[in-house]
Amino acid sequence: MIDVHPLLSLGCKSEMTVGLGMVSSSKAVKCHVVPGCKVVLRRFKDARGLVAALRDGEVDAAVRGTLSSSQVLVQLKKLFGLKEVMRTAILESVQGKEFLLTPVGIDEGDTMSARLGLAKATVSYFAPLKWKTSVGVLSKGRLEDASRGTDIRKSIEDGERIVRELKRRQIPAGHYGILIEEAIRERNLLLAPDGVSGNLIFRSLHFLGECKAFGAPVVNIDKVFLDTSRAKADFTESLLLAVGLAEAKHRLRRGA
Repeated sequence: MIDVHPLLSLGCKSEMTVGLGMVSSSKAVKCHVVPGCKVVLRRFKDARGLVAALRDGEVDAAVRGTLSSSQVLVQLKKLFGLKEVMRTAILESVQGKEFLLTPVGIDEGDTMSARLGLAKATVSYFAPLKWKTSVGVLSKGRLEDASRGTDIRKSIEDGERIVRELKRRQIPAGHYGILIEEAIRERNLLLAPDGVSGNLIFRSLHFLGECKAFGAPVVNIDKVFLDTSRAKADFTESLLLAVGLAEAKHRLRRGA
């Protein structure tokens, strides 16, 4: 089960500092902290300043806001020593189901091993929160469509391999081919065929389907960095979620 709202409440009660990327040329957006919350908000106009502040502990969590995605990714890789940045979006459907989606970056998850790595990293990232994740692996056709093209066949075969590997690691998983509507009914972590597909799924759900998007934590660093779309008009819940994640991690380290 995935439950975002306790993290939002925890973030509101925290006195931690959160950094928000907000370029000076941005259109006016809402980035306030809800009245009554104790969170301290700092704004950063450049990617390096935001990521460095997170690395050095000047802020307890960070949200990309309206900064350029490509610039932020460069700084995350450089300052945290990463070969790749792994992001997983946290969403809530109009029916009220909360779920995860990865990959969501257009240059992520382009190989079977990369997708498997994303799935494992996501499960590990949220496990301390007691979120019980179940993976719905997607591919580029129905399972019986393997004869309809080399790319489709490889995608289906990769999906089958990923499911076997996840199950070998005691991670609940199933392969749904292109049937995302079935995957979301039975699972709470959707693994897209690649980053481009994942980004299209995200944008379709959020901007066309009115699905709520809380943000996409970077799941392969210890610090809390929440990626967001520059097209968002209100970053309030993303800020509270980032702080809630940071507060939860802090309490777990203290054994609270």
